[in-house]
Amino acid sequence: MTRKLLKALANPPAEFRGKPFWAWNGKLVPEELRRQIRVMKAMGLGGFFMHSRVGLETPYLSEEWFECVRACVDEAKKQKMEAWLYDEDRWPSGAAGGLVTREPKYRSRLLVMQQLQSIRQVRNVQNILGVWLADFDGNRCVSTQPVQMDALQEPAEHQRLLCFYVEIQAASDWYNGQTYLDTLNPEAVKRFIEVTHEAYRRHCGDDFGKAIPGIFTDEPNWRQARASEFHYPWTDLFPEKFRERYGYDLLALLPHLAFDIDERSRQIRWHFYDCATWLFTTSFAKQIGDWCQANNLLFTGHVLMEETLQSQTNVVGAAMRFYEHMQAPGMDLLTEYKREYHTAKQVSSVARQFNRRWRLTETYGCTGWHFPLAGHKALGDWQLALGINLRCHHLTWYTMEGQAKRDFPAGIFHHSPWWRIYSVIEDYFARCHVLFSRGREIRDIAVIHPIESMWILQNHDIDPGLR
Repeated sequence: MTRKLLKALANPPAEFRGKPFWAWNGKLVPEELRRQIRVMKAMGLGGFFMHSRVGLETPYLSEEWFECVRACVDEAKKQKMEAWLYDEDRWPSGAAGGLVTREPKYRSRLLVMQQLQSIRQVRNVQNILGVWLADFDGNRCVSTQPVQMDALQEPAEHQRLLCFYVEIQAASDWYNGQTYLDTLNPEAVKRFIEVTHEAYRRHCGDDFGKAIPGIFTDEPNWRQARASEFHYPWTDLFPEKFRERYGYDLLALLPHLAFDIDERSRQIRWHFYDCATWLFTTSFAKQIGDWCQANNLLFTGHVLMEETLQSQTNVVGAAMRFYEHMQAPGMDLLTEYKREYHTAKQVSSVARQFNRRWRLTETYGCTGWHFPLAGHKALGDWQLALGINLRCHHLTWYTMEGQAKRDFPAGIFHHSPWWRIYSVIEDYFARCHVLFSRGREIRDIAVIHPIESMWILQNHDIDPGLR
């Protein structure tokens, strides 16, 4: 082994050590922030993600906020640690805490289908794209006929009115009285970058690529509607972009998204989810990834619900297509009970294909105060074996006051009795990362990821209990 490698193994530098989600969840004071960074250093941690959480009193993205960010970057330099950014007020990423979605044109929207039994019900619906009279054999739709609004007729016993409409998300306290972002709209995401990423560049851009290695995006998605509805990703550009890519009018064929009506249905669904995934990845992942590349930052984080084929289809289309545009793709592992081997493999596979050095995991979330240090090692070990080498601990609290104490404990910090010996865990994983980040996996078997097969199977003829 080289002298440099031996030195790194003896005392691994910050880049190989864990970086927890540092929950900024109270009234931020620069000197207290600096003190807590020194505590993290004593725990063997290599840095932190500055993460707005429930309970935050300091105005998000205000001058006071950036004063605290600059203080933390300065202290990180002194401690030879890394100060990573986080791109949202809480999560999911995109709305900038509602600062972007004050503009109605940037608000999240969905395509929704309702099966109605009367004309009166149809007339109560707004933003209608089309209505069809459908014949059913049990749960199976056997034929549909488009109906004009001025020619509606009451359906027979074996018929239903299929009403497709656009739903714009209602305001929510979670988004500070606003909504989530239309992540399929490139102009909406461009505005998100202007409000968030450009603000960080103005205030601390000189440290990009140095004390500030990258920025975390958390659970971006195209939003999941209520389980009782038939819902699909949507943006106002969808019909136009669909026709450009596939050469036909989607709006005339919307019932095929929900039912296997004839031999065209599966191809239409594949085209639909391919288009939605393309809009999502090019608007959000590629646009932000390109910005990060141009500004010497690593784009890291993970999408929402990346763990199963159906969950991906419902809210992001295909996680691996998103990861392609990240300099450090990542995953989320909640609780100590899951063994999401395939989730880790999705991340490490994309990283290997596109020559990405770092593969992140947001881990230990929702494990609880009872979770032992042996569990920290066990969860980290199998992820390490599957190619993960950048650990983001969930969660390190700035304070336990008020509702902050209920924010998905345990707290991996001085609130836990074992914090003084946590460096044993960090030293172990840091040494493993020194070794594992130097090599390249050898894989003798190629596995075709079947996500696109799920797209065509995503229909509502199937008994809901079997889906």
